[in-house]
Parts: sequence; C-alpha cells; structure tokens
Amino acid sequence: MALNKHAMNTIITEESFTRLLPDYLQRASRLYFTPVHIAKIASQWLTEGQAKKILDIGAGVGKFCMVGAINSTSHFYGVEHRPSLAELGNKLIDHFGIANATVLNENVMNVDFSNYDAFYLYNPFFENLIAPKRLNNEVVLNGILYAHYLRHTEEQLSKTKVGTHLVTFHGNNFEVPDCYDKAKESEDTALKLWIKK
Repeated sequence: MALNKHAMNTIITEESFTRLLPDYLQRASRLYFTPVHIAKIASQWLTEGQAKKILDIGAGVGKFCMVGAINSTSHFYGVEHRPSLAELGNKLIDHFGIANATVLNENVMNVDFSNYDAFYLYNPFFENLIAPKRLNNEVVLNGILYAHYLRHTEEQLSKTKVGTHLVTFHGNNFEVPDCYDKAKESEDTALKLWIKK
C-alpha cells in the first residue's frame, strides 16, 4: 500500500480523534466507529488490488475513511445518512488536512456502487435493530429498513466486477453475496476480506 505523502505528518490516534467529537459521540465511539488499528489493516486489504475509490457504507463521521486515506493514495468515500455526522466528518477531514477522503450525506439506496472499486462494511445497518443505543433521532430506523438495506447492498455488491475487494468488520455478513469468497480473516474472525469471484 503506497503512503499518502501529503498526509505523512498526520497521525490519528483513538485519543486525538475521539476528543474532537461531541460528548454523545465520544460515548458512542467505541460501539460505532472503527478502531484505528482495524482501519489500518482493513484499508491495506482493500487497496491490495489497486483500488482507487473505496466506499465505506455507513461511515458515521468518517473515521475509517480518514485513517485509510492517510495510509494510502486511494480516495476513501464514506456514505452517511445523517446530515450532522456527514458535516462533522468533512470538518474533521479538513481539520486533519486530508485531501483524499470525503463523507457523502446520502442514503445507501441512492448510491451507485459501480462508481467504486472496493467496499468496507462495519455492520452498517444494525442500528435499525437496537433502539436503546441509537446515535440520535435524525433519521428513521426500524427492522423493515434493516432488511431493505441489507437486500439492496447484497444486490449492488453482486453486480461488482470480478476481483472486487470487500472488507467486513463484525456483523453476520448477511449482505455479502455468495459470489464473494473469503480470502483472509483476523485471528478473532471479526475482520474479513472477501473477493468477488
């Protein structure tokens, strides 16, 4: 993985990132945002196949995108349904001076997966099933939407080109189509690399 020379002096740690978040997101960070060390491994796996445009589905404030962008010359895009999180994510990207990361305020249903080369999923739709732990009330969340988003994501991923890399972190991998083979996984099996066959 080629290093991003423009961001070589930028270092993101759990502490440096979390302290920039509002209190309610600091409390939720551990549950909802990818740990820095996992983001480094996942972004390396995703860029092994020379992917130039990586999509993080359910990006939150874009933590995964920022860490991946710092450690790569690829551009990391995050799609985030909540306007407040997307706005904060782009402010943090500016704060860290990262040119190759962007958080898009969009519903995943409106995203054309064919515009991207590789994909990252940190159980992005599970919040629809855990009402007591929701981040805020900015968007509608429910079990019907959970199934709808999973089905849509699986359909979109099944249309990607052969060799496409997909990394999943936690979750049940229901959104991973059968046309993907598992190529690698972390020792605890939480992080998996899938490749389209």
